[in-house]
Parts: sequence; structure tokens; C-alpha cells
Amino acid sequence: MTNPPTTTRRVRIAAIVAGGAVVLAGGTYVAAYAAAGDTVPRSASVAGVAIGGQSREQAARTLEAALGPRATAPVTLTAGDFRIPVSPADAGLTVDYAASVTATGAGRSWAPAHIWKVLIGGGRTAPVISVDRTAMDRTNAQVADDGRLDPRNASLSYDDKAQVQIEASVPGRTIDPAAVERALRSAFPTQDTAALDTRPVEAEVTTAKAEQVRKDWADPAVSGPVTVNAGDAGSFKVTPAMIAASTGFDVTDGTLVPRIDAKRLETAAKPAIKQLKGIQEGQDATWQLGSGKPTIVPSKDGRGIPRDALVTAIEPALTKQGDERKVSVAITAVPASFTTADAQKADVAGVIGQFTTYFPHADYRNTNLGLVASRINGYVLLPGETFSLNDVVGRRDAASGFADGWVIQGTREVKEVGGGVSQSATTIFNAAFAAGLEDVEHHPHTLWFDRYPPGREATVYYGSLDLRFRNDTDHAVVIEANRVASTPGSQGSLTVKLWGASPYDRVVTPDPVKSNFVTPGSRTLTGADCVPQPSFQGFTASYYRAFIRNGVEVKRQNYTWKYSAGDEIRCA
Repeated sequence: MTNPPTTTRRVRIAAIVAGGAVVLAGGTYVAAYAAAGDTVPRSASVAGVAIGGQSREQAARTLEAALGPRATAPVTLTAGDFRIPVSPADAGLTVDYAASVTATGAGRSWAPAHIWKVLIGGGRTAPVISVDRTAMDRTNAQVADDGRLDPRNASLSYDDKAQVQIEASVPGRTIDPAAVERALRSAFPTQDTAALDTRPVEAEVTTAKAEQVRKDWADPAVSGPVTVNAGDAGSFKVTPAMIAASTGFDVTDGTLVPRIDAKRLETAAKPAIKQLKGIQEGQDATWQLGSGKPTIVPSKDGRGIPRDALVTAIEPALTKQGDERKVSVAITAVPASFTTADAQKADVAGVIGQFTTYFPHADYRNTNLGLVASRINGYVLLPGETFSLNDVVGRRDAASGFADGWVIQGTREVKEVGGGVSQSATTIFNAAFAAGLEDVEHHPHTLWFDRYPPGREATVYYGSLDLRFRNDTDHAVVIEANRVASTPGSQGSLTVKLWGASPYDRVVTPDPVKSNFVTPGSRTLTGADCVPQPSFQGFTASYYRAFIRNGVEVKRQNYTWKYSAGDEIRCA
């Protein structure tokens, strides 16, 4: 018998070796499968909780005991100074403890990955999270909405020395709802805070745009007096102080546009105009407030410079220099723009809107609210005219007599000159709201104070946020304001009455309804400027006003406002 060729022998040997290897691997594979049993791999852990060597049921109980309290604790989401605690359950997040144990490699399986986990003893495994899609989408949308911050435009104004002041723009932010879910998932169930990804939103009027308007118009406008020649009557100067006192800047088409108030310029220039020859001061009809119904103060025609003609004359000269700042006007008859007959027709018949707010004792409140009351008391709003608190009251600064007080900045209270003025804005707004006058502009606070009706309150910031309403009736409206000072033992009050004649039988303004509550958190701050603050609950306020004529509701206006939750602040 002859021996097989060498090549054939080698092939047989290789086959035998390979077969042995397969048998050996298969044996190991079967051994690993058998070794797995129902226990968890020896080195397995879930979210830092060791469960190696435990049965599946025991491991699930261990995870629930360790992670359960953390899985139900709120996760505080943050974005800048915005903080909102979110309940995982409300967001539809739960830990699937049984599935998490399975994910470690517990139990028998022929899957290679499972066998490999058994062979190496397991390891760190992320918990398996279940998500209620409906609850999560609702939470994502609500947090994204609550965390949105509207940008604040840059503003221009003049101080009492006719110097230009710029209030810088403040960028806003938006939060993608998907970013809320990412933050929650990154924290749950082991962390109690998570930062939200945000996108900045630039203000419509940036600081750079305001600086350009300052360079092009605001600085040149007050660079010197404008000489006004009135012919044989003489001449006078419109000084930078007069220009500054009568000029405001409105946001138009994405920039700041100067606006000279003719009435305020006339008032500021009146002492100089009176020195001209042949001037006879006139007077519009107005009302005098007393203990009862306002009484008419008759109008009087005059002779001088019509207020609109003065504005038209000086405006082209304001951006010029030197000798080019000279203009001419004519002295003419100036009939009263609002006559006694107009006042009689206006028929200020009675109080159409009234509201009172109260305040705890504070000297700055007595000062600031008293100043506002004195400046709006007796103010007449003719049909079609719009009331602007910023225009009527002016700058709230120390030079104007205003004191330092507390204001809301974001979700914190800070001290600033003019603090407390928003209470006057709230009082005026509610009187106008009850009167049924057209709401042109009002801005509720970010935090709610229980001395105000939810949603039906207003904050103001000179040059940026205003309170405005329009007299859309056929009759004049006269404002009466009365501040009662507080004392260390008694609270103060501010009452605003609007006298006029309403086209409606009544305007119904039920109490606002609160919903969608948000629980505040707490935080500890350090530094000399830290001020303790109580917590403020967040919620949505819903309210309306209904207009009744001849016993029938002819119109209804619905409003909503979302208040942020304000954390309790402790100072370390």
C-alpha cells in the first residue's frame, strides 16, 4: 500500500485541526450560554448601581431602590438666569428596570454580543428609559415657550443736561423644543440639573444702530441753539435743553426715528416766545378737578407761533451747524385748538373707569408714586389721542426727583431709580381697561405680585417699554389720580379715575383665571450685591373684557400671559 501524497495529508491534518477548533469554540459558546443562567454578569452596573451576580428580579429591585428617588426628583433646566424644574413623570420619563437588567446581559441567549458580555463579566450599562411621547412633546413645547426671552431694543434719550443717553440692546433667546428633550434625557435619572442649548435672537434695534442715529441726528440736534427770527416781533433761541425736553425716539422700520412733540416744545419755549412783541398767550379749554364732576375751564384764542409751525421751522436746522441753525417764522393768530364749545360737546359725564392699588410702606414708593400722580392728574385725552405714560411722566431719574426702588430684571428684583413706577402703570392700565379704551401697548411683569390682578398689570421702562392707550370714544377723557401715602403702620394706595362718556352700557372684566402652574426652585448666591428673594410661582393667566351695549355683548377681547417661576434666592 502506497502512502497518500504529501499535499493531501496536509489538507487532512488542517481539516482535523479546524474541526477541533470549531468543537472547542462551540464547547466554549455552549459553556458560556450555560454559565449565563438567570443571574446578572458579575461586573454589571446600571447608572453607577452595582447589580453583578444578582438574579434578574433581585437586580430590578436593587435598581428601583437606588434610582427610584432620583428618577422622581425634579430636573432643573437652566438657560442663563432662566431656571425651571421639570418633573420627569410630567415629561413622560420613566426607568424600565426589568429592561435595564436585561440590557446588562442577564439571562441566557445565543446572541454573540450577549455571550461576549457574559464572558467578560458585564460592565457599565445605561438605564433603559421609556418615554410617553405625548407628555414629552407637551413638556418640550411648554419649557421652550417659558424660556423664550424677547430681545430688548436699544433706546436713545436725552438727560436733563441735554446729553444723549443710550440704553444698550439686550439680545433675546429661543429654545428649540428638541433641546429640552436632549437636556432632560442627558440628566435623567442621575442628575438634578441640565443646561439647555439656546439660540440668540438679536434685537431689531441694536446698540450699533442707536450709535449711528446718535452720530447722524441726536448729537447734532443739541449741538447748539436754533435762532428763530419772527420778523418785527423779534427773535428768540430754541436751546438744546428745549430740544432735548421735547424729543423722543420711536422704533420705525428697524431703527430709531426722532420725534419732536409739538406741544412739549411749545411749553418748553414758552418763556422765550413770550418776550416777542405782540404775543398774546392763548389757552385750550380744559377741565378742573374738584370734589365732584370736573368743571370746564374756558378756552382763549391767542396770537403767536402755532406749535406745529415751530416744529416745521426748526427741524431742518437741527442737523446743521453754526450760522445754518437759523430759521424764520411768522406771528399769526393762534385759535385755541380745543375750544369751550368742543369741551361742552365732549361731555365729561362721569367716571367710566376706576382702579385702586395698594402698597406696603416704603419711602421710595411714596415719592415715586406721588410724582407720577401729580404729573397725570388733570391730563386731558381728546378723542382719537393716545396716552403715553413715558411721554406724560418723562424720565424717571434722580434729576426729576425719583428715588431708588425695587424693579424686576429677568426673574430677580434689583434696585434702580424709579422703582415702583410700574404700580402706577398698573393702576392706570386697569382704569383704562375697565373704561373700555383701546389697549395700544402694555407689558405685564415676568413675575407676579399678588397685589395686582394676574395678567392685568403693566411694567414700564423709559425708552423701551411704555403704557399706551387710545381714547377711541367721541368724548374727552380727563384723568384724575390720587396717591395716599403709606406710613410705618399703614399701607398706601393709588387711585386713578377716568372721567368721560362711554359708548357702552358697561365693560365686564371678570377676575383672571390661573392655570399651567410652574413650581419655582431655590438657589444660593454669593457676593456683596446678593439680595434675598422669596419664591414666585409661575403660571398662565387668562382674562377678557366684554363690551355690553343695550344689554347685548357686542365685542369680547381675550388675553393670556405666562409668568415665569422665580427661584427663592438665599445669600451665602
